[in-house]
Amino acid sequence: MSWHALPAELHLAVVVLLPAASTVALAATSRAAHALCLPRVFAAVSIPSADALLAFARHVPPHYGQYIKSLAVSTKQPHPPCTDALAAILASSTRLQALSLSLAGSLSPQRILPAFARLSNLHSLDISSSAPEHVAPLSERLVVALAASLPALARLSLARITRSALHVDPCDAPHDVPLVMNDFDVPPHPILGTNLSIPNLLRIPSLRSLQIRDTWLSCDTKLDTHASSSLDSLLLTGSMYPDDAQHEALACTAWLRACAPSLRTLYLGTSLAIPHVPSRQPSLALPQLSHLHINASRTTVDTLPDTLAVLSSSPVECITITYKDSLPIAAESDREKQLVDNFARQCALDDLEDWRDAINTFLITRSNQEWSALQSIHISFGDDIHASWDL
Repeated sequence: MSWHALPAELHLAVVVLLPAASTVALAATSRAAHALCLPRVFAAVSIPSADALLAFARHVPPHYGQYIKSLAVSTKQPHPPCTDALAAILASSTRLQALSLSLAGSLSPQRILPAFARLSNLHSLDISSSAPEHVAPLSERLVVALAASLPALARLSLARITRSALHVDPCDAPHDVPLVMNDFDVPPHPILGTNLSIPNLLRIPSLRSLQIRDTWLSCDTKLDTHASSSLDSLLLTGSMYPDDAQHEALACTAWLRACAPSLRTLYLGTSLAIPHVPSRQPSLALPQLSHLHINASRTTVDTLPDTLAVLSSSPVECITITYKDSLPIAAESDREKQLVDNFARQCALDDLEDWRDAINTFLITRSNQEWSALQSIHISFGDDIHASWDL
């Protein structure tokens, strides 16, 4: 029996199982196959540059946008301007569920915000800046306005977002931390108003997961601890600036308290610190955490006691400590690669010993009343470089 004699149901079943390249090849064989494969070909679209974005907007028929469920865009360079092209693609992507933007420059708020407001099915958003902050910053005001305009947003990931001088006093920022000075053109949000600072993301009612990487947070030591957050997962890595570590730790603790009581999982690439609260003020509530994850590649073992001291009254059940592999080092031969691997393994073994000692000290000195819910601790720095405690 030939392909053309098969019923449409079998055609669809085969297309679903094909690799992406094979689906594209099949789509080129006939008009019928082209129509059959369109939803599969355009389900996940990746656009690698600003020029490719302009070409996609210019040459791909707008009605193909109905098939796009996941869209990843990287502009790489700030020119040519790409706001109109991106807005046009988003306007036709009526079923879009996940959007990832890696931007080398800002976008026009007046033209991009209306397109975002129509994305009623979008539940996952990633926004990062690929340009140096002092050259082409991506303002927190624009990012918060975009996120707050999405009615179904549940997951938000931000990286290398620049804080705004409208929300941060330039006198409070270290000299090497850039601030955006000209982002007053972002219009007020119907609910958030003109306060479009990053902490106001906690007021988005649908948001459940928030990830903030490589973004300066030290100005957030005095967050509103009465925010109506609905988060159940928070990731904070701290910034890439050599700022006062104590201020950053206090700011991350403020973020943690502002997420109470809904937060259940905390991913840390930085440390926490106990804030000084005058005796006349009541102690601030902590979220009811059940899982703490520490990225050991972003923070040192010396900060572990302070972090655990902050969380001592939270009912944490599981602590995990890992780190991601760094970028591979190019080796000219298999022997050199083996030397690199051996060096990395030895570093991981040394780290494991340090973290194991810190955990053992914590277990000896901890208060059972404060850590009564703790059931397990796991450290893993490789396939066979790990340690576990079942309590």
